[in-house]
Amino acid sequence: MRQIGIIGLGQVGSALAAQLLATRKADRLVLIDQNDDRAVGLQHDLLAGFPTANLVVQDWSAIADLDVLVVALGDQELLRESRFGELTTTTKAIHDLAKQVKLVDFKGVVVNLANPNEATTALIQREWLLQPQQVIGLGTVLDTARLRLAIQSASKQNINSITGYVYGQHDGDLVTAWSTVRVNGQTIDQPIYGKKLDDHNLAVQAKMNGFYALKGLGSDWNGMVAWTCRVIDAILTDSNEVFSVAVNQPQFNGYISYPVQLNHHGVGNYVLLPLYPLEEEQIKVAANAIQEQLATMSNLLK
Repeated sequence: MRQIGIIGLGQVGSALAAQLLATRKADRLVLIDQNDDRAVGLQHDLLAGFPTANLVVQDWSAIADLDVLVVALGDQELLRESRFGELTTTTKAIHDLAKQVKLVDFKGVVVNLANPNEATTALIQREWLLQPQQVIGLGTVLDTARLRLAIQSASKQNINSITGYVYGQHDGDLVTAWSTVRVNGQTIDQPIYGKKLDDHNLAVQAKMNGFYALKGLGSDWNGMVAWTCRVIDAILTDSNEVFSVAVNQPQFNGYISYPVQLNHHGVGNYVLLPLYPLEEEQIKVAANAIQEQLATMSNLLK
């Protein structure tokens, strides 16, 4: 039985719940929110569309047997005011939830969607006393998708023929690892069927892909939900598919977005691709920025 839980039933959490049911990814769905009316409201809304759905609402004991627990905390209004406007409220929420998680001895995998993603993922792992392997964040998954979309648009090649990863810090110090990018197996510094791609223009277009979503919708939740479903599926199916997610990377002394294989334990093997020296230095800068955010959140809890 595939058992998935969602903490936080705002726009992202609610949409994720509906998508999991629509795609039949979950046999049992546990829904938890700080607002009882919201949780009950979502339950009734989902049942109208999926009357046979196995839903459990506001029951912390039910998370003990979950395979995956998604953390979708956040306040969209605070995010509009500042890129890291959610930091204070999310920090407190993660701390307050620790007691409930510890009581049930959770053994599954946490997938964190809260921002700032890498730092809040590190805080969850620490506050909830979970193993690093079982706590991941969505990290730069969406940034990687936007990069590949920009390359596909410029090269006119099939999106499935494009590989490569964005490392570092989502909504912060992104590191586009051009050393990892391949189009039909060719490195990006080589002409693709006679056409030379400009990596600077590609990086700009990748960012614009995100900007257009935020400008038009005020959120990029559709993409986030879609990729969260793929990450969950990789965990449930033990696929070892590779994603650039927020993980504890000992090489950089903490959480950072880095490509890893995902399986039913959470983090599998790290994908240790050779990077340019400049890229490694940029990842160190991102790691330091994440550590500073984590220190700020720690100070908020004192």
